[in-house]
Amino acid sequence: MRRNLFLISVITGLGVVGFIPSTARAGISVGADMNVGVVTSGGGPLGDVGSGIGGRIGYRANLGPFAITPEIGGSYLRLNSVETPMRGVVGGRLALRGVVQPSIFAHYGIALVQRDVRGPTYDLGGAVDFSASIVRVGVHAGYVAVQGTLDRGVYSVYTPLEWVELGLHAGLGF
Repeated sequence: MRRNLFLISVITGLGVVGFIPSTARAGISVGADMNVGVVTSGGGPLGDVGSGIGGRIGYRANLGPFAITPEIGGSYLRLNSVETPMRGVVGGRLALRGVVQPSIFAHYGIALVQRDVRGPTYDLGGAVDFSASIVRVGVHAGYVAVQGTLDRGVYSVYTPLEWVELGLHAGLGF
């Protein structure tokens, strides 16, 4: 049994290494988002709908059939008159290369929900991009959360805020 597991591991490793070119192309990737968010839990009414914008910059590395992009970004979403999260995040995305590029992404950072009320934030989601030369346009969907903090002072989020985000995005790769 151990021998079979070892052989499968070696074959899988060689298969993955075979997809990685000897010189991986890399370049700057810049993107902008337009989002619609629907609150799924938090301090405000469930189902509140808001809109917002976002942007990100990263370094896209093409490795065989995949593209990996570590990135930093920020966004603003006006959910209602009280909750208007502004987020600063770091994370990345993994995409298949080609004209149509499905991808997954994840980010972690800090969010300012109201004036002087902040907490840790993360998002997880997927996207489909259509690529032509250096231009990419697409659609995305994700789950976004601002977590409650243990500190119950003036600078904490008492109730976690969560929403589903749908949007359009465009980007350039250099």
